[in-house]
Amino acid sequence: MQKENSNEKKIGLLIKQSFEDLEKEKIQIIRKKYLEKNGIISQSLQKISQEKDLERKKKLGILINNWKKNLIEKVNFLEREKHKKEENSEKENLIDIYLEGKKIPLGNLHPINQIIEKICDILNPLGYKFIESPEIENEEYNFNKLNIPPNHPARDMHDTFYLNNQLLLRTHTSNAQIRLMEKYPNQEIKIISAGKVYRRDEDDATHTHQFTQLEGFAVGKDINFSSLKRTIELILKKLFGKEHPIRFRPSYFPFTEPSVEVDAQCIPCQGKGCNICKKTGWVEILGAGLIHPQVLKNCDFDSQKFTGFAFGLGIERLLMIKYGIEDIRNFYSNNIRFLRQFSER
Repeated sequence: MQKENSNEKKIGLLIKQSFEDLEKEKIQIIRKKYLEKNGIISQSLQKISQEKDLERKKKLGILINNWKKNLIEKVNFLEREKHKKEENSEKENLIDIYLEGKKIPLGNLHPINQIIEKICDILNPLGYKFIESPEIENEEYNFNKLNIPPNHPARDMHDTFYLNNQLLLRTHTSNAQIRLMEKYPNQEIKIISAGKVYRRDEDDATHTHQFTQLEGFAVGKDINFSSLKRTIELILKKLFGKEHPIRFRPSYFPFTEPSVEVDAQCIPCQGKGCNICKKTGWVEILGAGLIHPQVLKNCDFDSQKFTGFAFGLGIERLLMIKYGIEDIRNFYSNNIRFLRQFSER
């Protein structure tokens, strides 16, 4: 009786160990260790074959056969599950070359960059080249050489962002023309420059402390006010249409003489008056004029032989007029719904 219990206990421990091994070891190792011809189950059957007590032999045989059956079923089940996982993994990694590809949404240039490119396309055939100039500037290039004296309102701390006593954030892109004329004195020059400019201003629907300005200027021996007028008319007629009314008004800038401001008829109200044009029917687009002789002299040009003109326009204001946009902050809010409206313009 003691021997019988001892054999059953040993087989019971082996059964328990086999299923514990199945949780930890690979399936093929379990097959080899327990189920093959020379495995533990076969060895156990051989041992009980020597048992003389037929009743005990039968009981142990049933126990071992049930063990073998349950272990085989468990191993087969785990193999099927493993196979399913491998098949699913293969399917997930398969690439069907006949399936329609995923559509990737295309981006588009920001409307500010679009209108800059449009103006460049208009002026490039006339010989204008695009250049860049630094956003951090010194007073010499931002004010002094542009004939803006120290007591001019534009130099007041309330108008300009000063970084220290010498450096500031540029208030216009006119520093580009000074730097280029200084580099190439007494030569014919035609350039376009555009970029961010900064002024101390309260942000609201029509004003912002940062905006984009485009500067254009030409210097040569036969340049007069008619050259300036024809160039501005060409740009605005291309942007707004040939029949769209524009007007020139006398103005004053310290770096041009004579100076003008150019207005376009308000598009949303067609000149009848609205909030965008402040009930006047007209919206100011740009300032321009012939380059002041003193500015030419400051850049070592012979003002007796060379003349030139310059104009500067706010890109955001141009877009607001062209498309009837009422809030300038839309250009900086990164609202995708707003920006998508310009994807085909």
